[in-house]
Amino acid sequence: MSQPPTRTPLAALIPGLLGLLPFWGFALATVVNTGIDPLLALMALIMYSAVILSFVGALWWGMAVHAPSNAPRATMFVWSVVPALIGWGATLTTPETGLRILMAGLAFQWLLDSMLRRKMPELMLDWVFRLRTMLTGGALSALGFAWWQLA
Repeated sequence: MSQPPTRTPLAALIPGLLGLLPFWGFALATVVNTGIDPLLALMALIMYSAVILSFVGALWWGMAVHAPSNAPRATMFVWSVVPALIGWGATLTTPETGLRILMAGLAFQWLLDSMLRRKMPELMLDWVFRLRTMLTGGALSALGFAWWQLA
């Protein structure tokens, strides 16, 4: 059996980094004249962030499917849908509140990923967690920038 990669594969790194472009593109479009209405850019940022929060939650579904019997599979399946609900809720409120909800949701999901990584490292490879950390940081900084612009 081959060893799992220790470095982040380019096939995961490149799409991950490209996924940060909408975060920063829309965040910057709230203050820089890009031809996109700032309010539309803000709403696009919130909706994209909700989709991404849903995606990172769904990763837990995939991990639960492949988890050993001693893993908290039922909890993982249930949690996997909660970020989608958080993201959806963030789209139903004011932009300032929505941005804060999304930042909290992404940070909390990263914290849970970190806890799962420590408890069951076989479910999340080192490179996956490093990539998640980098991408979460990029997303949170873009959301924080947009939120700061509203204040």
